[in-house]
Amino acid sequence: PHGMSLSRISTNEVGLEPGMTLSNEPGYYEDGAFGIRHENVMVVREVATDNRFGGKRYLGFEHLTLVPFQRALVAVHMLARDELQWLNEYHAEVW
Repeated sequence: PHGMSLSRISTNEVGLEPGMTLSNEPGYYEDGAFGIRHENVMVVREVATDNRFGGKRYLGFEHLTLVPFQRALVAVHMLARDELQWLNEYHAEVW
């Protein structure tokens, strides 16, 4: 499995390629108390960009599974504008 994280060092020997799958698992954990994780499976796709930067290809992700977040459990007032926009766009894709 591939690991991509700001909090740990990734040791992947193989780079991502179109068609590979991985899971996106954002979560919140309280040490010694509880944790909650939301998990979706995604596929790697080549994506078009306005700039190719020397002809390099760019990769993006497409959801294979879509599970809505329970909005009653989201403290919307604590979200930044871009986070709320992401949540709304995600739910538009889910529904």
